[in-house]
Amino acid sequence: MANLADNVRLNADVNKLRFANICYKHNISALNEGSSVASIGILNEKRIHAVLKEYFEPQSKYHEVPFLGYVADVKNASGIIEIQTGSLYPLKAKLSSFLEESNVTLVHPVAAVKYLSWIDPVTGDISPRRKSPKKNPVVSSLVDLYYIRQFLAQPRLMIRLVLLEVDEYRYKNGWSRDGKRGSTRYERIPLDLIDIIPLDVPADYLYFLPDTLKNSNEFTVRDFSEATKISRHDAYMVLTTMTAAGAIKKEKRRGNVDVYTVIA
Repeated sequence: MANLADNVRLNADVNKLRFANICYKHNISALNEGSSVASIGILNEKRIHAVLKEYFEPQSKYHEVPFLGYVADVKNASGIIEIQTGSLYPLKAKLSSFLEESNVTLVHPVAAVKYLSWIDPVTGDISPRRKSPKKNPVVSSLVDLYYIRQFLAQPRLMIRLVLLEVDEYRYKNGWSRDGKRGSTRYERIPLDLIDIIPLDVPADYLYFLPDTLKNSNEFTVRDFSEATKISRHDAYMVLTTMTAAGAIKKEKRRGNVDVYTVIA
């Protein structure tokens, strides 16, 4: 008889396979459509959006449902599912309305593993594929939630951070000398589902807190920044997000520095 660990692994494998099949279908569809460069620029994130929408709700009759003057990505018997691939700030008004009437699951993809290819905007040549050097993108994903932090303590809101492996293509047309800073994204192609992090209750947010800080009585923005290898600015936004969610609190000030403790 399979034990619990075996069942968990089996379910994870099944979910990864289902995700891979959906990716394959949408990637083939995009190739068959033969989208032009101009239209790809318009579509941009829609491939990941379409894949996640089908993954979380396979039945298309529940997709794109008008509700309260907006269009919900998914509306079924369990409530509303909103998939946001970009900034969460534009979602504030929609979330405010939906949460008054329904449970809402916010699905936000995170490029946990990303491979970058650069496109020369003049010749169209594509550079060799290389792994992105960005540090700790999973922890940094809480920076995105900072912009909707006023909703995080609402019991009707559930969040799913979907950790993906992706191929990203960018035009080398930025303002820096090498053309990379301020560049334009051409397309992101989902390759694999790594994990899904549920954020339903305050304690779930402690996933992002290193064990060394969980075991300490108090910590600062600097401590968190050094433990997670993210910038001080991002560390401040992450801790503010976790505070809004009810996982930690500002206990006191040490001089001009805020000191945080775990409460979840």
